[in-house]
Amino acid sequence: MDDDNPFQRPNDQFEEAPEDDQATFLDDLTSLFDEEEDESELAVWDEPADTGSDADEGWDSLTEAAPRWREDSDEHTFADLADPVGGSPIDVGGATEGASVFEDPEPTEAVEFPSVDRVDEVLSLDVADSPSVAEMPSPLSAPHSTGTHPRATGANGNLMRAVVVGLLLGGIVLGAIALGERVTLAVLVIALLIAAAEWFTTLRHAGYQPPTLVGFAAVVALPIAAFWRGADGMVMVLVFALFGAGLWYLGGIGRDRPLANLGVTLLGITYIGVTGAFGGLLLDNPDGAELVLSAVILTVAHDVGAFAVGRAAGRTPLSKSSPNKTVEGLIGGTILTIAVALVFISILEIGPFGEEPGSRSDGVILGIVIAAVAPLSDLLESALKRDLGVKDMGSLLPGHGGMLDRIDALLFVLPATYFTALMLGVI
Repeated sequence: MDDDNPFQRPNDQFEEAPEDDQATFLDDLTSLFDEEEDESELAVWDEPADTGSDADEGWDSLTEAAPRWREDSDEHTFADLADPVGGSPIDVGGATEGASVFEDPEPTEAVEFPSVDRVDEVLSLDVADSPSVAEMPSPLSAPHSTGTHPRATGANGNLMRAVVVGLLLGGIVLGAIALGERVTLAVLVIALLIAAAEWFTTLRHAGYQPPTLVGFAAVVALPIAAFWRGADGMVMVLVFALFGAGLWYLGGIGRDRPLANLGVTLLGITYIGVTGAFGGLLLDNPDGAELVLSAVILTVAHDVGAFAVGRAAGRTPLSKSSPNKTVEGLIGGTILTIAVALVFISILEIGPFGEEPGSRSDGVILGIVIAAVAPLSDLLESALKRDLGVKDMGSLLPGHGGMLDRIDALLFVLPATYFTALMLGVI
């Protein structure tokens, strides 16, 4: 027999009475509980009493050896429990010996946390250092910040950069116009090429695969052909662009979605190249540089008026495609455009409009036409950008976005200026 195995007994014990066998089994089972509880040292249970191996005690010995709650024990109290961190006894609010673990604890006071309005303040909230609820300013009260708000500082910085970039662009345009039609044409071609690059790059990011080389060649050739051969030159370039785009897919260079990719390519050529080519048509006149200058001045006047009034008093959205543009801004841009046309073009005679006797109203007519056309180009580009999922077509010009974002209104103003001058007999 193995002495260490409490369940193994000599063969002669099998002849004992069934009651003795049951008592012996209970004693052995109780001894197992004794060994496990000595090793675990449970903090909630009392150690069972040692009942020995007397088999006559039966079920009474098992009930006496069973674990008991601390409320039934006189050996320990809650004060004997030590704080696991500091080692000091835990203060249980006056609990004494005999306290039951089943008793309801005393209700604790509700802790009031300061209210916050932003998620980042919640994540960095330090309750110990935070002011009380009474000290927190009301969300409805007026702000009393002693410094400049970061958003205001950033907005002012962006505005200053936009003004500086705008002045530099204006200086380049004025310098080119002063140097003559050919230099102005070169500046126009460079601006259109940059705008086309932004357009086709944005298309590729949106998942299209347009024939970019065909688009670049057409946008660059259109204003040059218009300056060289007039409207006939523009038609010739458009026909060759269509042939080239078709060969791009027939020759196997492009394979995916020819209809969609040819559509966005021809849209870019028309939107940027054809409209910009009217600048070449204007320059192909004795007063071509002054005509372009008139278009640029009135476009800038509309943009400045719409921005200033919309920023100061804009409340009513102008279109769903461009929520930032307002009706108040449109009215402000229209008024400033007509006023500038009256003063600078009709009265001061900057450009060929109003030079003839009795034609002082020509400048005002041009101002009205441009005030009606300029916002259409802005809204069209906003709709295209929204469909492509971008905020700006590029980031070349700080505070303005890309080149296409800067000259979008001018793209429609150039054809409007050309046809207005043609109808008024200026060209």
